[in-house]
Amino acid sequence: MKTLRYIAMTAFSLCLAAAAGAHHSAVQFDFGKQVQYTGVVKEFSAINLHMRMSIELKNAGGAGTHIVKFEGHSTNNMYRAGYRKGMVQAGQTVTVNAAPYRDGTEGGYVIAVTLADGTFFGMKGRAQDAQRTGDEVRRQAEGR
Repeated sequence: MKTLRYIAMTAFSLCLAAAAGAHHSAVQFDFGKQVQYTGVVKEFSAINLHMRMSIELKNAGGAGTHIVKFEGHSTNNMYRAGYRKGMVQAGQTVTVNAAPYRDGTEGGYVIAVTLADGTFFGMKGRAQDAQRTGDEVRRQAEGR
């Protein structure tokens, strides 16, 4: 009985540790800057804890393409910012405004997405607000 209790407590502790380690802060993104990419959606998943998106961009000079990865807010926060299920599909052309990675890696944290037809969703309620960066956007990204 004592062994079973020990095994259950160990398993529970491991589950808690895994859940705590799965989430990270937004410190790797520079919310004082903003980058913009226009490309074709390769993958998009609106899931919790974070939205994930990969877009295909043309290489400089037009020879070939490469994939750039982004993450964004949770599904419920994206919904409040205008996202609706099925809005983004693989093969669509999108423009992504993002807070870049601090280490210079392409991609970043999605601030706003504009579809080819002009449909917009993002951490701000309007497209013109997507140009604002800094502490306010960082606080939203961190859920504060």
